[in-house]
Amino acid sequence: MLNFIKREKIYILIVLFVVAVNLLSMNQVKKETPIEEKPISSMSFEEIGVTEEKLKDFLDSESLKAKFFRYFIVLGFFIFISSILMNLWFIFRGRKIDLKSLSYRRPVSWNILDIVRASLVIIFIAYTVGIIGAFIFKVFDLKMSMNLGMIFNTFFIDIAAGIVIVYFVVVKYKENLEALGLKVSSFFKDLLSGISGYILVLPLLFTALVISIWFLSIIGYTPPPQPVFEVLMKEERSKILLFLTIFVAVFGPIIEEMFFRGFMYSALKKRFGIFIAMILSASIFSILHTNIVGFLPIMTLGMLLAYLYEKTGSLIAPMIVHIIHNSIILTFVFFVKQFI
Repeated sequence: MLNFIKREKIYILIVLFVVAVNLLSMNQVKKETPIEEKPISSMSFEEIGVTEEKLKDFLDSESLKAKFFRYFIVLGFFIFISSILMNLWFIFRGRKIDLKSLSYRRPVSWNILDIVRASLVIIFIAYTVGIIGAFIFKVFDLKMSMNLGMIFNTFFIDIAAGIVIVYFVVVKYKENLEALGLKVSSFFKDLLSGISGYILVLPLLFTALVISIWFLSIIGYTPPPQPVFEVLMKEERSKILLFLTIFVAVFGPIIEEMFFRGFMYSALKKRFGIFIAMILSASIFSILHTNIVGFLPIMTLGMLLAYLYEKTGSLIAPMIVHIIHNSIILTFVFFVKQFI
C-alpha cells in the first residue's frame, strides 16, 4: 500500500485537489441569480419559431442558404434510402460481423491504470483552466456568457488532453503515434470504410434516437440545456461561429478519437477483449457527453467507431465518421437558427 502511495503520489494529490475544490465550491454562499429565459435547446419547434409556413417560405426562396439546405435535404434523403438498401442487402445475403476476424490485434504498451492517470491529469488541467479563467475575467472585468466560456475552456482542455495522450504513448512508453492509430498509409481506404460504415449504421442511429425521445416523453423528462447548442443559436459574431464550427466539427472529434478509441479502447481491449472493450468505451464515451436524449445514439455511434478502429487499425475511419456526424448536427442547428 505504501509503495502504491509513493508511486502514485502525484495522482493522489490530484484527487485530493479536485475533492478540495468541490468542497469549497459547495460551502460557498449561493447568491441569488435573476431568472433566466428558457433555454432554446429546451424549446419546441413552435416556441423557437419553426412553423410550417416559415419552413415552406424559406425552402421556396432563391437565397444561397435555401439552395444549400434544399440540396442537403435531397442528399440526406438519398443517403438514408441507400442506407436502408445496404442493410437489406446485408440481411438477405446473410452477412455477419465477426469480431474474431478483425485485423487490428497488436497489444499496446499502456494499460487501464494509465487511462485513470491520464484522466486525472486532464481533470486537473480542466479545474486549473477554469480557476485561472475565472480569475482573469474577474481581474480584467471581461464579459462573456457562461456557455461560451465553457466552450473556450473545453477547447484548451482538449489541447491539453492531446498533449497528455502523446506524452503517455511517446514519452512514457516510447511508442510511435502509429501505435495510437495515427497513420495515413491507407488513408483513402480508411476514408471509404468510415463513410460506408456510417451510412450503414444510420437507420440504427435514427431508431435509437426515436426510442430515446419517445421514452423520455413518456416519463416527462426535460433534458438540460446544451451549452454548445445555446451558443450556436444565439451567437451572431462570424469569427466566433467559425471557431465553434471548426472546434465542434473537426478539432473536437480528432481529440476525442485519440482518447476514446486510440488510447482508452486499446487499453480496455488489452484487459477485457474486443467486445467488452467496445461496450465499455462506447458507454463511457456516451456518458461523458452528458446528454440523456442522445445516450443510446451516441453509444451506438461509439460502438461503430470502435469497430472501425479495430477493423482498419487506424483512427482515420472513426475520425471521418465523427467529423461527418458532428457536421450533420451542426448543419441542422444552423438550419433551425434561420427561424429565430
